[in-house]
Amino acid sequence: MTWTLRAATLADALPLSVLATQVWLDTYCAEGVDGSLAREVRHSCGPEAFEARLREPQRHHLLAERAGGRLQAFVELLPEQAPPLAGLSQGVEVVRLYVQPSAQGQGLGARMLGAAADWAQAQHQAGLWLTVWSGNARARRFYARQGWVDRGPTLLGFEGRSYTNHVLERVLARG
Repeated sequence: MTWTLRAATLADALPLSVLATQVWLDTYCAEGVDGSLAREVRHSCGPEAFEARLREPQRHHLLAERAGGRLQAFVELLPEQAPPLAGLSQGVEVVRLYVQPSAQGQGLGARMLGAAADWAQAQHQAGLWLTVWSGNARARRFYARQGWVDRGPTLLGFEGRSYTNHVLERVLARG
């Protein structure tokens, strides 16, 4: 499959929102949707949230589209973020890497991570880090295959609930 990669613009907020909602629900709501999950997906994946993040000059959103401009994946990057665990270097946070379920397993996620690493190196960053939900075994295996190292657990909380995530790191080669 061939994809075109490009930087997002403000006009991409709605398609980003819909794709993010689809992936979020598929990942976190396999056992159903309750009120707190519904509010969280609306808060984090709504078009207003994407419009706000797209307006932040330090954030970078890279899109992958099929022919006809159909969005299939995106990665959201935020440079110079301090990871939630001691001992990790400040670098680029991979805030989100979302690949449409029908496009998973085709190399698109790896391509997006490669483009994210290229972007981080162009920003003179030494590494990338992210958090992944402990219950997302498929994503954890994917990141391990891509050379990411699990540095330990951290907690993500909303609406009085805590969810265990793992902090993963990828150190970039210095050129």
